[in-house]
Amino acid sequence: MEQPAACAPPPARAPVPVAWSVVPVDFTVVKKGPEMAMHDVTGALAFRVAGGGAGGTALFDAAGVVLVTVRTCGQGEWQAFSGSSLEQRHIIFSAKVISTSSSQKEVYVFIPPRSSFEDPKPSYRLLGSTFRRACTVIKGDSIVAQTNLLYKLKKTIYSRRKFRVTIYPGHDNILVMAMIMTFFVEK
Repeated sequence: MEQPAACAPPPARAPVPVAWSVVPVDFTVVKKGPEMAMHDVTGALAFRVAGGGAGGTALFDAAGVVLVTVRTCGQGEWQAFSGSSLEQRHIIFSAKVISTSSSQKEVYVFIPPRSSFEDPKPSYRLLGSTFRRACTVIKGDSIVAQTNLLYKLKKTIYSRRKFRVTIYPGHDNILVMAMIMTFFVEK
């Protein structure tokens, strides 16, 4: 027996793509020398940092595709490029160490078209300590992301190999991971 049209289920709607997360996203990072592996909350590999083929450091996705390549362009200065390209038209950001001490490091990040180090106002500021695996990514007056060591109760010595990255809603995970990679890997 055929169902009347009024009882038929409504047609399925296509899912609406979500460009940005609405909740903070956490990643666990394991650092071994200049290489890093970033895992999502389920423990699956999300990103990986290793030496790139073009002489820079590369951020890879879980499938091994190069997302961002960072190369040194001077003492304390870097440029990040889309994919494995090193062409100026594919530049994502330029970064420069503004101050560094034994306990604190400050990096300014400039997003094109304001990619000049002479521009007094950076797009992002990264503040923290590489030794403590602490970094705060700031855009204007708001915090974009933070890193911190994985602390455990009743443990007095903490491993500096593992730390957490929390990216707050409304920000590009790949861009933030590339900036954090620059902060912790590049000297």
